[in-house]
Order: sequence, then structure tokens, then C-alpha cells
Amino acid sequence: MPEELPPHILPPSIDATLDCVDCGGRCHPLVNWAPDDPPIPGDVVVYRCEDCRDAWHIVVPEQPDHDESDW
Repeated sequence: MPEELPPHILPPSIDATLDCVDCGGRCHPLVNWAPDDPPIPGDVVVYRCEDCRDAWHIVVPEQPDHDESDW
């Protein structure tokens, strides 16, 4: 059985904050995931800026098939 993560821990493919393109403020995700149901590529994560309140919809990316250090 996999070890359960605390609910405040985000999956590794999801950034905890983003820089707002409009005002430069910090954006935070508006969703949490259960440890047994992490986001998958193609899911949409909504972030909200704490300063201007704009919302940003970010698609969870595909995991790379190769190690970029091989380039």
C-alpha cells in the first residue's frame, strides 16, 4: 500500500505557485487531490492570483518520454 501524502502536498507535476502574467502577483491552485487520485496529463488546474484575482487554467503536461539531459 502506498504511503499517503498529507493533503497540503501537491503532486510533483503541479506547481505550488505561479507568477501572474498580468500583475506579477502569486497565483495558487484552487484544487487539492486525494493521494489515491492524483492529476493526470490533460487535467486542468485552475490558479487564482492573490493580488488581481485573475484565474489561470493550466493543463497538466505529459511526462517526458526521455531524459532531457541526453540532449
